[in-house]
Amino acid sequence: MTEEKEKKEKKEVKDKKESKNKKKEKEIEKTKDKKEEKEVIVQKEDKKEKEEKKEEKEEKEVKQEKEEVKKEEKKEEKEEKEELKEEKEKSEIEKPAKEEVPAETEKAAVTPTPPPSKKKKINKMSLTEIEDKLKEVKEKMGGFDSKYAQQLLWRKEILKAEKKK
Repeated sequence: MTEEKEKKEKKEVKDKKESKNKKKEKEIEKTKDKKEEKEVIVQKEDKKEKEEKKEEKEEKEVKQEKEEVKKEEKKEEKEEKEELKEEKEKSEIEKPAKEEVPAETEKAAVTPTPPPSKKKKINKMSLTEIEDKLKEVKEKMGGFDSKYAQQLLWRKEILKAEKKK
């Protein structure tokens, strides 16, 4: 009987150890699960932050582009105003000169050609004018690397596409 008792006690001890081990394993698994959940949460938060940063960058870029467009529009308006002023000044200068010319010479003269303006906007140029300007740019600047040349090329493509339609 003592042997049986010893066996029972040993079994009980083993069972207790196993149950303790199982409890420990369950606790370890729980902590692992908690750690994994925390990592997942942290990753989600990181993704959100990254997306927010991207959105902020995109908003900044859009704002900058809008500002650049506004600046370019202002420059174009200034250039147009200056051109108008120059044309007015030229017309005022030419008018008195015409009045001083005698009537006979005025009849003999065929319609006078107005002097060419210093700068003509690219979007107002015809295809031939653009091609002429491109030749000038190639000779003077040695290629088409400048922004002006690039804009001329771009406008040329647009005009060609419009012609095809």
